[in-house]
Amino acid sequence: MINSSIYINFFESKIINTINRKIAVIFATDIVGYSKHMEKNEIESVKTLRACENILKDLFKKYEGRLFNSGGDSFFAEFPSAVSAVECASEFQGRLREFYSLNNLPIKLQFRVGIHMGDVIKEKRNLLGDGVNIAARLEALAQPSGVTISKSIFDLVKGKVDLSFNDLGLQKVKENEFHAYDILLSKSQKRILRTSSKPVLRNLGIVASVFAVVIVGIIFYLQSDTKPVSKTQTMPIDKPSILVMPFENQTGNSDNDFIGFGVTSNIISSLSINDSILVSSSSTGKYIQEKNYTDEEISQNYGVQYLLRGDVQGTEGAFRVTLQMTDLKRSEVVWSKLFDFGELKQLFPVQEKISLAILEQLSVKTRGSQLTDVNYFTNPEAYKNYLNAWSAFGLKTVEGSQKAEKLWKKAIELDPNNRRLNFMMAWVNWRKVTMRISENPKRDMEKAYAIALDAIDEFPEWTTPKALAGLIELFLKKYNEACGRIPTLLQASKDHSDLGMANLVVHSCGRLEEAIENYEKIMLSNPHHAAWIFYMYNHALIENKQYEKSESFALTKLNEKHNWSGVDQTLYLQLAYLYELKGSKKKAKKMFELHKAIDGKGKTGEIIHKEYITARDKTYLNELISALKPYGLTEK
Repeated sequence: MINSSIYINFFESKIINTINRKIAVIFATDIVGYSKHMEKNEIESVKTLRACENILKDLFKKYEGRLFNSGGDSFFAEFPSAVSAVECASEFQGRLREFYSLNNLPIKLQFRVGIHMGDVIKEKRNLLGDGVNIAARLEALAQPSGVTISKSIFDLVKGKVDLSFNDLGLQKVKENEFHAYDILLSKSQKRILRTSSKPVLRNLGIVASVFAVVIVGIIFYLQSDTKPVSKTQTMPIDKPSILVMPFENQTGNSDNDFIGFGVTSNIISSLSINDSILVSSSSTGKYIQEKNYTDEEISQNYGVQYLLRGDVQGTEGAFRVTLQMTDLKRSEVVWSKLFDFGELKQLFPVQEKISLAILEQLSVKTRGSQLTDVNYFTNPEAYKNYLNAWSAFGLKTVEGSQKAEKLWKKAIELDPNNRRLNFMMAWVNWRKVTMRISENPKRDMEKAYAIALDAIDEFPEWTTPKALAGLIELFLKKYNEACGRIPTLLQASKDHSDLGMANLVVHSCGRLEEAIENYEKIMLSNPHHAAWIFYMYNHALIENKQYEKSESFALTKLNEKHNWSGVDQTLYLQLAYLYELKGSKKKAKKMFELHKAIDGKGKTGEIIHKEYITARDKTYLNELISALKPYGLTEK
């Protein structure tokens, strides 16, 4: 349970005495059926989304659009003119068609675009109000790969752009009514829609228009056709999965529905950024709510481990948001929390508190009991960057490491007086050397070592710098210093995160029985630990000549899904080595080929050494590499 006082100094609610309004051209876009794509192929869906997002942001820059809100698979931008917004939308759909024609992708995402000009409220860098709301409604009305605009936009662009339009007449979506036009990007897009009989644009209410999250929430919930799969989905064992249910409005006033929409959308958006958490789409939660599934049915049909429910209670001056996280596998509530706020204008900072609290809880599931970290932060955004950096770093990829470096540097900029943050640069320099991407390995390793030693002196109770110092000393062949740290490291380890790093030193120093016992403790206490622990544990079993146990463990883990495919590759290599030792060359060859098929290249001797770079005795690794060379393993 997180002590709510931890967050008191993080956020200040600023009372807004005046409402700053203006007229703006709003561009809204969202992905068609994104939840279905994620269910079909999560990794490829995210890859395609990132490529499409890059195209969109390039066009925003070209046409001077300013992105002011994003819900992960939806984007809102402000443009200086109606013409630039329409041309951007048209070119965006054209660029997507070209992109898909040139790339044979398993997932091809389609976007809808809505554009409107109207009155908005400026809230720092965000835009709120009916102007944004109607753009979102137009987007919902648009066809897949289409663009729909309001009459206010049509009147400004007709005769100024080389495009054709289809008059849809007055249309009603939810509570909004407006005159809409399709941009005809192809003849097949011409359609006839029923015209609304009411010509008056309805007033949504001043309060609802104040919050942009309403719009994001509405877009999410328009996609409510997500159906369950017939069998439990396979989720990464090293990546906790969570389903956020739509927050319920228990205030007794339907005008407050937008609070639950906003909180739900903000949570999903914040968690989706984190690389070590798998978040189900908002439309999945909406579908499950409509079908009234039980927790058992959710677990069976969707495979998620954590279910987050919440509600909004109270009235103006005394609102309360309650959260409850259930572990579906254990059928028990594992975390709950209350958040109180008074005026509706305080909703934004409260949403940030809620999202950060949930992010921290899920980070604990992957990294250990790190709740004390928050005590060292004075800036909540810095803390969020810190947590997200750790998740990216845990991927053990070049891209993940580079992302972690950027996030940690950003956290340092936001919270420059946080001395513990400076230590993260030691991890950055360590990873550059161990992943062979450093331009000056000697300099970077010395820099990492110096930072680690300084952190040990400044924070003697902190285990992490001691563990990294030990790993660096092993790398530098300072074996006595590194292995001499083991008693202190094990004694100071407060959770499985500390123990995991300490145990790498134990393992690397050749204390195999002790290392195996520690690995088993870690895997038992935290099923979502970063998956490197699986292949390192199996290395220890093989080194200790526990071959049958190693074979059984590897085969079991290969039946599970991991966030990083490199884990499976190493497990297959270990099996190939075990079968070679047994004289089962046919099986050994099969395992080697399965390892190679994962990325079409396979690992090299250099990569195998890199993954276990701290080993004091390299004999086992050299024997494994030598045994697999006849099957095609190369040194580099």
